[in-house]
Amino acid sequence: MGGFGMAVNPELLYPPIELAHVASVLEADGHEVAIHDADAVGVGPEGALAAVIATAPDFVCLDSSSTSLDQDLALAKSIKDRLGVPVAMLGSQVTFTPDEIFDGEPVDVVVRGEPEFTMRDLVARLGRGESLRGVVGTSWRGDDGAVVHEPERDKIKDLDALPIPSRHLLDNQRYQFPGVEGAITTVKSSRGCPLDCSFCGYTLAQGLRFRFRSPEHVLAELRDLYFNHGLRHLVFRDPIFTTRKDRVHAICDGIVEAGMTDLEWQCETAVKTLDRALLERMAAAGCKHISLGVESGNPQIQKKHCGNKLSDLDQAHEVFRACRDVGIETRAFCMIGFPEETPEMADETITLVDSLDPDQVQFCAVTAYPGTPLYKMLRGTREFDYATMTGFQALEGNEHMTAEDIEAKIREAYRRFYRRPKRLMRELRDPRRLAARISRYFTMFRKRAVL
Repeated sequence: MGGFGMAVNPELLYPPIELAHVASVLEADGHEVAIHDADAVGVGPEGALAAVIATAPDFVCLDSSSTSLDQDLALAKSIKDRLGVPVAMLGSQVTFTPDEIFDGEPVDVVVRGEPEFTMRDLVARLGRGESLRGVVGTSWRGDDGAVVHEPERDKIKDLDALPIPSRHLLDNQRYQFPGVEGAITTVKSSRGCPLDCSFCGYTLAQGLRFRFRSPEHVLAELRDLYFNHGLRHLVFRDPIFTTRKDRVHAICDGIVEAGMTDLEWQCETAVKTLDRALLERMAAAGCKHISLGVESGNPQIQKKHCGNKLSDLDQAHEVFRACRDVGIETRAFCMIGFPEETPEMADETITLVDSLDPDQVQFCAVTAYPGTPLYKMLRGTREFDYATMTGFQALEGNEHMTAEDIEAKIREAYRRFYRRPKRLMRELRDPRRLAARISRYFTMFRKRAVL
């Protein structure tokens, strides 16, 4: 969710690619870097603390998320107390709630926004024993206890200036995706999204302007993960992967020309940026799955909250139909619980998804992540438990539905979608995946993320 985090299938584990990007910039400056991924090795806070202590670092930076923030802060404080070295934290959550991160003094500095060049400057300052004052894109606590917010750092204009992520610092074989046989990794080939959906966290960290890496730069990373690390499965984590069709065509051509014929990949994008010709080229280059933002079947909600991604329903049906024809699986991302949404409007979404007939569907409760337009619209100054922002628990209702009504409607949506006779027959062909989905259904509404 744009770096904020949400509860996911236990079988899904992505690599901390943000940290690998940061590490590559630091290594290019001559620093020795280690990445510890507690999720990948299956340890909790105590195990993570022991691993960090064992590396004897001069500086520690933690990635964070909304659902894990309380544990992240506790770990940061333990590291600071035990090692006495500067501790930083980055991530979308801390970017938009920096003041409260310093309560109890668990960290010395918060890295806001895109972290690569901010971390480069921050580590250079610390290495020279200089003050943190003046490092743009940071928030830090002064000797008087006051929190200093440095100016925002401009977004990175030339993404090709970044080195490819330091995957050699990761145990790449530990990362997995449900239904995929073999290790998986992630690639960010672009940043930013012009659609500006009210609920989306991507634009907060990456901006509204679409910034892209050249096909040549992306292909250099693909060759590294394929030939040097033996990886055959990847997920493009761009907000809208197919924003520029010519660029995607070039990437697909490069995959084939480089002989990466058994590379299998998936992406997230919007219906309005696809056509049959592009889908045919993507399929020929190894695309096996596309996640598509459907969000809502109600036209008013589409325009107000969802970037009007489904302005042409005929095109939407054609895109899903074309995906089936070329052998690309589809997942429809849907949301229920927008501020003005009625049960009847939610039914429009359920009906639309049934007619589009994707291979998979995900219904989430509308969640107002800090900093989003939706957050500003709904939250005011109210306090809440970030760990409940799982993406499936409705944090509050609206004037038409209570939180319980929204969750009930999400359950109804899943039942209606998967109980259709045609769908049941399709699901029974893969009993293992069906069992995983049933298990997921009964655990997704836990009141707090289990980490």
